[in-house]
Amino acid sequence: MARPKARMKLGRYLIGDPPWRSLPNGVAVYTERDPEDGRTYSWEEWELLGYEDLDFWVEYDHHSRQVSLYWPARSEPPVDPTRLRLHQQLDLTVDGTPRRWVVREVGAGTIAFLDGAFTYDITTGQQVAYAELSEVGGPHRAVVEKFDDRVIDTYAATTLDVKAQKHHFGRRVAPYDLRKLVVALLVLVVLGLGVLSSCLSPRDCTPRSGQTTTDCRTGYGGGGGGGVGK
Repeated sequence: MARPKARMKLGRYLIGDPPWRSLPNGVAVYTERDPEDGRTYSWEEWELLGYEDLDFWVEYDHHSRQVSLYWPARSEPPVDPTRLRLHQQLDLTVDGTPRRWVVREVGAGTIAFLDGAFTYDITTGQQVAYAELSEVGGPHRAVVEKFDDRVIDTYAATTLDVKAQKHHFGRRVAPYDLRKLVVALLVLVVLGLGVLSSCLSPRDCTPRSGQTTTDCRTGYGGGGGGGVGK
């Protein structure tokens, strides 16, 4: 079963730079099967309470490892994500600003896991249709979600890198990439072995007074001359 992976805990405040202070209230994990490659993808969405009394959400994508912050937005005209298609362009006013958008993703996720409480009713097994929009030639993002025939929500969205995560939440919320940590550890081991090997390798000897180079002790046996200490 898909489970939450982000570094957040229900009921534990996230305190970032002022005025950011929020409380994880509930988490839902979604799954969706890609008909093209046959793989099942998953992501999680955390509802945060506290900041400006708005319905903020944090999404962590289990495949891309991208963290996004969503907040409620007003859109005109109303958009039904089930009627949009990939790469379609449309004119949409979000929070009073008209922009040209392109559909980057469209589909329907199934809620596979729920924990905590939410400000509205969602249930395990429920399907939620969505469309992710990107501004044509600009940085803005928006997400439209449809929970049933009556509830369609629009959210403005932004991607949070590690620096932005610490600014908003006081910590990195994306889990660490264990593959990168293993690679870094292997590199350190290889470098360490290289340094150790160089320290143990034979070195040239400078004879003391009255000695020749054949009198030097190298610690290694030599051909025809006997073993260590000879």
